[in-house]
Amino acid sequence: MEQTTALRKISALRKKIWAVRGGQGSGKTISILILLCNHASSNPNKEILIVSEELTKMRLTVIKDFKKVMLGLGLFEERRFLAETLYKFPNGSFIKFIGLDKDDVGKGLRSDVVYFNEINKIRDIESYRQLASRTKRVIMDYNPDAHFWVDEDIIPRDDCDFLQLTFEDNEQLPQEERNEILNYKVMGYYDDGTIKNEYWANTWQVYGLGNIGKLHGVVYTNWEEVDAIPDNFKWKGYGLDWGFSLDPTAYVDVRYYDGAIWVDEVLYERNLTNPDIYTKLEAYKREETIADSAEPKSIEEFRRQGFRIRGCKKGADSIRAGIKILQKQPIYVTRRSYNIIKELSNYKWADKKDGVPIDDHNHALDAIRYIVSEKQKSSGVYNIR
Repeated sequence: MEQTTALRKISALRKKIWAVRGGQGSGKTISILILLCNHASSNPNKEILIVSEELTKMRLTVIKDFKKVMLGLGLFEERRFLAETLYKFPNGSFIKFIGLDKDDVGKGLRSDVVYFNEINKIRDIESYRQLASRTKRVIMDYNPDAHFWVDEDIIPRDDCDFLQLTFEDNEQLPQEERNEILNYKVMGYYDDGTIKNEYWANTWQVYGLGNIGKLHGVVYTNWEEVDAIPDNFKWKGYGLDWGFSLDPTAYVDVRYYDGAIWVDEVLYERNLTNPDIYTKLEAYKREETIADSAEPKSIEEFRRQGFRIRGCKKGADSIRAGIKILQKQPIYVTRRSYNIIKELSNYKWADKKDGVPIDDHNHALDAIRYIVSEKQKSSGVYNIR
């Protein structure tokens, strides 16, 4: 198979972790597969895992690409590809494909190399940790359609090599696809660089340039990161959304200042009992807190512990009304508020026409909505038309 710039750049990486971010047609997946297939066929008894979100989808994407690469290298033998999930090389090495859509599938597995294909679709960092902590080399690739945990937790590490690729790094890309990618820029920007169309401008940034963008259809686009929230404010309050095993408990500092909402993450954690939360939030007992009213028993328990807390008022249209309030003002979120940023980047409409958001990536955002909605009712700061 012919070499590309992408292949040369990836093969030059040396640290334990390779984080390869790329736009459409950058050749990142094919290049990584070429390196893995060469490594397995040239070195005996190597154990290589290729991991993605769901095995069924892998059969249509990375497994299909694997067969293409192996055929191109003249290495593929059908009898060695067991159930199309395990390829055994003559020298004792193997490549195994794993989908993380089943509980505990990756726990305890050790390997020489683990490759996370489209790691941005793997929602749980714990699934990554289970495999990455038991291997000699970690490789990952992804399209940067939204900020997520790899940007915050993995790329800054000293043992991580980060590489950003674009379609310009793939000389094997068909001209038709190259022209289509270039057209994203034409549709998104005027000649002077100003934005012509938000959707196509974002598409060019993500799939053309490989930069972090925002998912199409996100509920909130009126936010940006800041270093800190202001000490001066018109009002201040805290929002609390209950959680336990599946969903986190989220507690957020929310302030209104200079026509904008300012937020800072205080608590975002799973598997906390009420006594655990009391302990973690002891310093905030006297702060005004608005909580999800769906748990009146928990609210009463917190009151008996001395917390200044009450439940939010809910109605048939409270979610949609609260979202409208938040959309009308700029939202500034502190850079350290990783989970709030992640939710803002991934909270999308399920049905935008009817104003129905997805029921996911909304725990800290719900906490913010509770306090802001209550403050709006009492202070009249906002005027919804």
